[in-house]
Formats: sequence, structure tokens, C-alpha cells
Amino acid sequence: MLVLFAALVIVHGSAEAAVYSGRARVIDGDTISIRNQRIRIAAIDACERDQTGLKDGKLWRCGVAARSYLGKNDRRSAVRCDIIDHDQYRRLVGQCFIGDVDIGLAMVKAGLAEAMLRYLPATHSISEVEHGQAESRARDGGFGMWSAEVESPHEYRRSESSRIP
Repeated sequence: MLVLFAALVIVHGSAEAAVYSGRARVIDGDTISIRNQRIRIAAIDACERDQTGLKDGKLWRCGVAARSYLGKNDRRSAVRCDIIDHDQYRRLVGQCFIGDVDIGLAMVKAGLAEAMLRYLPATHSISEVEHGQAESRARDGGFGMWSAEVESPHEYRRSESSRIP
């Protein structure tokens, strides 16, 4: 009986951990918090909060633009995140939706995030083709970061970390 109870607790606990839903608070362009749990949006990489670039010859705060766009999308609606992994910082990584809309894919389509597919776990349901095509269309259309001179977010993080003494 004790073994059965333990099995039920493990199954119930893992099922609860697999999906987070509710009102989300935006941390930055690719991270949200639901019920005080930080969730990294899977398959994307957005500008860092303090990252800037040049757009039309003027300073453009791409990190602020990405965060604002993500905030507009989740302000009034419940967000559901299907957890698919943990990242190197032990954050949950999830494919997140408002209704049927994949938030990460919407960020890529708007040109406010790059498709970041190389870190996806083997068992995921994210369409790599759809994300790749969305990034190509955003690049070709000059949307968001593709209309500006902006360092790739992962390169920006690398250069920032090398500046810290």
C-alpha cells in the first residue's frame, strides 16, 4: 500500500510539474514567471534587458522592445507552459501558449527573438521547421532586430561576461 501511495505521489507531482498556467509576469524577452516560478521560453533567444543596437541611426533598446512585446501578449490572458526541460541555470524551459498561440513562435515572427533550436531536448513537440521559417521571414521582412544593427543575444551575453573583472 505504501508503494502504491508513493507511486501516486510521484505521478501526480510530475504531472503537475509538466504544465504551469496562470497570469504571467514578464522578466525579459524570453523569460516569464507564473506563480513565482521562472520559465524560460523554449526555442527562442531574445535581446537581454539592457541590450541595445542601432535602428535608423538611433539607439534602439532591443531588450526593452522584446520585453514590451512579450508583455503585451500575456497581460490579459492566462498563459500555459508545457515544461520540456531545465536549462543550465535550473530554470524550467517550456513551450508557452496563450490559447493556441505559441508565444515563442510569435516572438520569432515579430523579429524580437532568434530561433534557438540547438538546445532542445530530443523529446519535444516544437516545430523546428516552423521556427526556422518564421525567422527567415522576419529577416527577409526586416522585422524587429532584423531591421537594426544588433548583436546576437548569445554573443552579447558572451561579450558582457568577458568584460566582468
